[in-house]
Amino acid sequence: MSETPQNTKPRKPKLRNVSLKKLNRRYDFLMSHDESGRPILNFKLNLLNLILVIIGIALLLIIITTFIIAFTPLREYIPGYTDTNLNREVYLLSLRADSIEKELQKKDIYFENIKKIVEGYDFAADSSLASVRIYEPLPQEVIDSITLKKSVQDSLLRAEYAAQNQYNLFGPDYLPPTKPSSLVKNFFVPLNGTVVKAFNADEGHFGVDVISDGDKIINATLDGTVVFSTWSINNGYCIGIQHADSYFSVYKHNATLLKKEGDYVKAGEAIAILGRSGDKQETEHLHFELWRNGVAVNPVEYMTINHPDEK
Repeated sequence: MSETPQNTKPRKPKLRNVSLKKLNRRYDFLMSHDESGRPILNFKLNLLNLILVIIGIALLLIIITTFIIAFTPLREYIPGYTDTNLNREVYLLSLRADSIEKELQKKDIYFENIKKIVEGYDFAADSSLASVRIYEPLPQEVIDSITLKKSVQDSLLRAEYAAQNQYNLFGPDYLPPTKPSSLVKNFFVPLNGTVVKAFNADEGHFGVDVISDGDKIINATLDGTVVFSTWSINNGYCIGIQHADSYFSVYKHNATLLKKEGDYVKAGEAIAILGRSGDKQETEHLHFELWRNGVAVNPVEYMTINHPDEK
């Protein structure tokens, strides 16, 4: 009879086999009534199936939550999420508020002008154009593209005027307030063109209307200080300059003004651009007036206004 060796040890089960056995071990789940003992729910389940069911339920909850956040309005109640159309609505409301503010400003200007008309005061404009900067009505790139060309007459006038002011102790920019100056002899033509309507004080036309096919720049006829530079209903963009020897020149119906009140300008310096503002005529023209001691004079008697092609 064989004997079992004393040093023989029993084999230990491997951890992997134990784990698989525990996971595959089936459990009975029974739910019964307390009084009758009648089974209500009875099913068998192992640990592996239970883990898979829990993982599946978790994934299903994650998918449902992601769908709610991405495709339903409920995401707006989650901190950190806002409506995608909210920024657009705020932008549109801001534009409407800005438009309403501008319209209210135009209405205020309109009612203020009506008040001035009723009270008999003068006013600059009776429309919303009063809120626009009258000194730059055209885009800046258009003004920058304008090239100023000096003619031979311009150069001769500048040379003569510089020679006359060579020994002036006060400098060429000095404008005597009361004492007439003997230096005023030559007038610079504000626009080279053709006179289409002559001076007639009896009919209330205190200047000349000049048209030009080539030149678009309006020049100051003498040195002086800009007294007014504004817009009105009848005159459009209008500028007036006070000169020495009690001369005063007015330039009406311009497209834009290049100088503002208080600016000192030289004879022949660009002050405006030819246009037809404030007038019902379709052609661009300049209405030029020249006054002396408060009396309108005929500009043609002080300067020669011809077409550029005429010599």
